[in-house]
Amino acid sequence: MDWRRRSGDRSRQELEAVAPSWPGALPRLDVDECSLLLEWLRGSAGTRKWQNLLETAGPGRIELAHRLSDLALKTGLCTRKERFEQGRWRPVELCWVQLEAQQAALGLPTRSDRDARRAALLQRLDALMADDLVGEAAQALAESRMAIAAVEARVALLEALLAWVGDCGVGLRRDFALQIGHTKAVGDGEWQWLERYFDLPALGIGAFAPQVTLAGNLSLQWSSSLRVDLGVAPFITLPVASLVALERVTPPVRWWLIEGRASFEKQAARLEPGVALVWIAGRPTRAWAEAMGRLLRLAPAPVSISADADPAGIEIALAAAEPCAATGLPWAVTAMEPHRLDRQGLQPLGRYDRQVLARLANRALPPELVALRDALSERGVKAEQEAWL
Repeated sequence: MDWRRRSGDRSRQELEAVAPSWPGALPRLDVDECSLLLEWLRGSAGTRKWQNLLETAGPGRIELAHRLSDLALKTGLCTRKERFEQGRWRPVELCWVQLEAQQAALGLPTRSDRDARRAALLQRLDALMADDLVGEAAQALAESRMAIAAVEARVALLEALLAWVGDCGVGLRRDFALQIGHTKAVGDGEWQWLERYFDLPALGIGAFAPQVTLAGNLSLQWSSSLRVDLGVAPFITLPVASLVALERVTPPVRWWLIEGRASFEKQAARLEPGVALVWIAGRPTRAWAEAMGRLLRLAPAPVSISADADPAGIEIALAAAEPCAATGLPWAVTAMEPHRLDRQGLQPLGRYDRQVLARLANRALPPELVALRDALSERGVKAEQEAWL
């Protein structure tokens, strides 16, 4: 007999190998046995129900499953728990011996491997969350329930984006993708995800020049006598280079800078006379600020700024206000009051949000943003402006 009773009574027993070759040496397995054993050993469960193992094997491999169970028991890869039913002993569970060592010997990832991988990923996310440009996207990844491989892929995108911006990179999407590995390394889904958080053309990534989207009854004129009247459409997108070259702009009564695209388009459709609307595409970039500065110098008027009622929204509003400060124009936030947090179902603040609040604690803020900052800290929740703007 290749195995013996390890423990048990008349109705239950656990069997073990008489002369196990494991620990130390794996048994010789044919292709089918090796394939099924790899399927059985995936995961971190040290004990597997026999019924679950049969389901993994499927109807076409029942005999193989019994043969592999006997072989694993004989060689010491497992012990086997059985129950006496209807006059015979029936398998109930297989209990793996040194599961992680077996997994490593067969080239499978272990729980220790996964824990180390997860810890390394969290360190990378913590570093990214401390960065103004990519911190918000990194927090979303940290709070997601995505598979670890998918999060790692997006973390690599954020790290590549930081390197690109740090090197003042300019080029097409394929040029950026080469930083990841090859021109097709970034799929459509990943580009769409990046576009949710970043104005890629403004960061020098894309087939087109950096752009700014505006709305209102503005008349833009260049030295060549070329002219564009924005009132012909709900909103118009123009290259930054064209806006920087402007010579004359009809001054509005007020400039209104809005972060969210949905909110921008909604307000553009119901715009009051005299108001000029500009979309803030994520974190304001150097190109956006240059174009905005030119517009404000040519058409000075008070500026209103609207962003999400969250810590990142405060920083975005401050960054959007920098061209105002450079031109000496007054500005104020609107639709960012603390009462925007008096809603049901708001998202709790995450680690990145807390880091931003810590940065804002030592920064001079206008009273409206001080009130929002303190309310965010006290209530521990955040809100997106699309809910009210």
